[in-house]
Amino acid sequence: MSTQHILKPFDRDLKSVHNRVVGMAEMVSQELTDCFNAFVHRDKLEASDAVVADDLINASERIIDDLIVKTIVLHQPMAADCRLLIAALRVSKDLERIGDYATNIANHSRTLDELELTGQEQAVFAMGETVQDMMEDVIHAYTNNDAITAENVRQQDGAVDDTYTAVFANLIATSTEKPELSAACTHLVFIARSLERIGDHITDIAEEVLFVVNGVFPEDDRLKADVSAFVKG
Repeated sequence: MSTQHILKPFDRDLKSVHNRVVGMAEMVSQELTDCFNAFVHRDKLEASDAVVADDLINASERIIDDLIVKTIVLHQPMAADCRLLIAALRVSKDLERIGDYATNIANHSRTLDELELTGQEQAVFAMGETVQDMMEDVIHAYTNNDAITAENVRQQDGAVDDTYTAVFANLIATSTEKPELSAACTHLVFIARSLERIGDHITDIAEEVLFVVNGVFPEDDRLKADVSAFVKG
């Protein structure tokens, strides 16, 4: 019996998983853009529309999870293909969390619309623009198994963390010096924290791309899982 006919259904399932994850990533990227625009423009209506999109993202993650489990059970893939599926499973969970943090940004933005400016907004804007660029790049990296772009994304995470630390300190100082701005500063801290966490999840996705391409995770302190079962083949 020819193996070609045996492999075709599996190849189709692998492609379906990949395409669904890419589609979910594009939805999350759009939600992130909408939420960030709501923050920049202080637009309550745009913020509300962005929050609604999160339900579709959560549903997409459940569909992807089911498809991956079904593919593993039906086809029992070897190590190299199993890496693709395990990575897709983890990427979908990172995407779902990015969507949650984007929703947090939208919710805090709706309240900020009613509060005074603190003078620290521009630093948070810049942080958000960096995270949005990282999101676009990591989608490209995942779509094309592009290890170079994935590594470039990964290297940007430290700068996002440093920016968050500086923004947090400045907002605390502003809140102390001008107590009347403390509410606005608190909401900005939560937005900046959400952006920092989104940067972490984007970096996790970049590392999944490196895992798929190279068979191992980068050897540094960001390694969180035992992947020895998937490093061969």
